[in-house]
Amino acid sequence: MKMCRDMRLGDPCDVLAEWDETADTGSRGALLFDRYWRKATAAWDLWKTPFDAADPVDTPRDFNTGSWAARKALVDAVAELKSSGIPLDAPLGDHQYVTRNGERIPIGGGTEALGLLNKIEAVWTPGEGYTEVRHGSSYVQVVSFDGSSCPDTRTLLTYSQSTDPTSPHYADQTKLFSKKRWVTERFCADEIENAPNLKVIELSRN
Repeated sequence: MKMCRDMRLGDPCDVLAEWDETADTGSRGALLFDRYWRKATAAWDLWKTPFDAADPVDTPRDFNTGSWAARKALVDAVAELKSSGIPLDAPLGDHQYVTRNGERIPIGGGTEALGLLNKIEAVWTPGEGYTEVRHGSSYVQVVSFDGSSCPDTRTLLTYSQSTDPTSPHYADQTKLFSKKRWVTERFCADEIENAPNLKVIELSRN
């Protein structure tokens, strides 16, 4: 970032330069950028070319590295993390998570202001980071068609299927979500019959 070089900020610039530009649980630098960007977007002169309703695709554009408000946002983000005892390169999942039966489950994603498809909104707690996730991605489904009679489908219920802490389904899909894994759905009869965990319950009309 040119702004980093101009400000001679050192460590945070190095962290952002090494950031993989994702919001995965193991991404180092994602937390710093998130806290910075939330502050920077309040700057009135963030963009050299502001939003134009007549050109909504290509505006705003041209980041204004000379914006003092945007520069201060980075300084403030660094101070915020340091005062909370959080390393600037801390993995995102160490400070964005949900807790199930005392176990922390790291969660990737972030606010839509970052341009992320995986919307996650958590509560910022000084000294801890983003603690419990409040809302965001919930039921996720991907369907593809390969020419066969059955669609190829993957789903996920990010908050899992049960609210009962004693249920085996209390956190199972949340853990899958944390690891970017899916549940395979079975729609056609032969897929259902061959499902490894198939359980048939017959109901009587009487």
